[in-house]
Amino acid sequence: MPVKLKPTSVIKARLGIEPNGRVQKFFTNTCYKHMDKYVPKDEGNLRINVSIQADSITYESPYAHYQYKGISKSGKPLNYQTPGTGDYWDKRMVSAEMQDVDKEVQNYVGGKK
Repeated sequence: MPVKLKPTSVIKARLGIEPNGRVQKFFTNTCYKHMDKYVPKDEGNLRINVSIQADSITYESPYAHYQYKGISKSGKPLNYQTPGTGDYWDKRMVSAEMQDVDKEVQNYVGGKK
């Protein structure tokens, strides 16, 4: 007797692992939470003016690009004053904390290591 399986898309949706699904949203929000401490902070506007979608985090301040790249509008290197912050803050977070993010996502899905 043949076994009838639901389509893969239905199984993925039930588990929340489809594109833009609940697991993707959790992952993105977890990355944002961990990344915050690496984002430069003077008055905090860069950290506050953020758009979070299911699969992206966009810092929307007019100067965000320059802060991210570590250069001023004139092309000079920036000097970050807040300890631990700097350019390419997403890469800093991935290097330092991706194992923690991975564990949190696994716990959320239910696959504890």
